[in-house]
Amino acid sequence: MDEPFSFRNGSLLMMNALKTSAHEICSGFTMRNGGTSTAPFSSMNLGLHVGDDPEHVLENRQRIADQTSFPLDHWICAEQVHGTNIARVTKEHAGAGSQSLETTIKGVDGLFTTEPGLFLALCFADCVPIYYWASNPDVIAIMHAGWRGTVAGGAVRMVEKVKQELALSPESLHVVIGPSIGASDYEVDQKVINEVSKLDQSLWKQSVKDVGDGHYLLNLQMLNKNILIAGGVPEKQIQVTRYRTFDHPDLFFSFRQDQGKTGRMMGYIGMK
Repeated sequence: MDEPFSFRNGSLLMMNALKTSAHEICSGFTMRNGGTSTAPFSSMNLGLHVGDDPEHVLENRQRIADQTSFPLDHWICAEQVHGTNIARVTKEHAGAGSQSLETTIKGVDGLFTTEPGLFLALCFADCVPIYYWASNPDVIAIMHAGWRGTVAGGAVRMVEKVKQELALSPESLHVVIGPSIGASDYEVDQKVINEVSKLDQSLWKQSVKDVGDGHYLLNLQMLNKNILIAGGVPEKQIQVTRYRTFDHPDLFFSFRQDQGKTGRMMGYIGMK
């Protein structure tokens, strides 16, 4: 499949043109350039929770709002606790978390909506962003999946959630797995692999490489793709980006590359 993202204006990776039956989708992933934050958050840090000057973060968010034509009071942000809880959001939630941590949607790592005009936004710095959309009814969604959320099945939990609430079959969903840390750079210990191995071996066997001394390389993107396929999403309807956060410190923040002190990119999706 073709690469699902393309550059725009130096600070955005825009997802290639997407549509539901009645709406255009604006979706993408921010890069670290083009903002106002100073080191170690230089420069387009969009995370309010990392210790950056809040004024810089809000100016950066405003710049993204201007570029995407979604005002901040239409944004909806989640707390992100490395879990699998998901919230269905509506216009009543517009503005949640856009300008303060106190107003984020609490205790969730995934958001979905059937309403146009809302901008679902989550923060990332190595974890996997997963984007979903479908038609009839038109729905968009985004999920944050670190290793804990991945192993707990966050990717397929979203599939189950929209099936339950909207009667959408997994076969009707389209999914993009966005920029995250790559398999060659994500080394984990036995504790993590013990949790991964609780999944069916067919899901994780090709996603794990033993490098000795109780250490392993873990391919989070592949593991999430396998989980989605097992959950009924057709493989032909799942795209995986080639962009890797650790590999491109000029483009992306990476929690591991930057040894924990770094900014956050934002994965986002909205319908117009």
